[in-house]
Amino acid sequence: MDIESKKFLGQPKNFVSIFNALLFDGKQVLKPEYLKDENSELVMNVSSKHVDIIKRYEDGTYLDLFVIESQSYVDPSMVARVMEYESVARIRYIRQNFKKHIPMHTRLPMILTVVLYVGETKWNAAKRLSELEIIHPGFEDMFNEFKLNLIELNTNHKYNTGEKATQDFFDLLRMIYRKQILKEDLDREFNRDALYFAYVVTKNKELLNIYQESEKGDVKVCRALDEMFEESTNKGIQMGIKQGIEQGIERGVKNTQIKIAIKMLVRNDQTLEEISEIVGLDLDALRELKKSI
Repeated sequence: MDIESKKFLGQPKNFVSIFNALLFDGKQVLKPEYLKDENSELVMNVSSKHVDIIKRYEDGTYLDLFVIESQSYVDPSMVARVMEYESVARIRYIRQNFKKHIPMHTRLPMILTVVLYVGETKWNAAKRLSELEIIHPGFEDMFNEFKLNLIELNTNHKYNTGEKATQDFFDLLRMIYRKQILKEDLDREFNRDALYFAYVVTKNKELLNIYQESEKGDVKVCRALDEMFEESTNKGIQMGIKQGIEQGIERGVKNTQIKIAIKMLVRNDQTLEEISEIVGLDLDALRELKKSI
């Protein structure tokens, strides 16, 4: 995935749009024309620490380093890793630009890292250093906090990137992970590069088929995905009904209640508590049904 990540996210418009999404809700504050592909020793050393993409941003006033780390799985040590990336970059910058020591009142370039999490499972690892390290009572005021700039694409939060390619990629992943297509998106056309990168991330064969069958330009995706989700949902319902009825007989529960509960579980738009109240099954029974689907 690393090669495709650098190819897609490394494009200047796509790169700055990630930061504009996180910091400015898609407003084009950061401009792609101010990005530079930096090949200095500083960048080479930081990149060797497995950072995906690092670029210099210079608009005449500011000189900054922006980093994107594309992450496909939950890494409990991510906070510490990003701290290491940024620390290495700062030390390398100091060594390259100052012979002995930093002159008084010198300000170093800002280094900002964004972790783009593209995995399907929920990010349940530390997002702050204080969630990773033990902080003993009485030491709270002395502890130096560090926070991940984390973008999660499998949540209900909808990011606005302000750039079609990255917005299409973000939305495709949300659709696939949630298995849900909105009516207004059925005839929407998606950026072809975003479509392929979404396939690389998700390994969804339907996306690959659509990509291979399409020519250059934007591609309609959603109707094919909608049919795939519908077929998958129906299979899940039928399988769940069959298994659920068997469990229901053992518990002495009416089959009708189980059928309704399974359909609601497959659609995944209500909590277990809400389903329990509607169909009259207890939470333990619902949890068992959910496991069988």
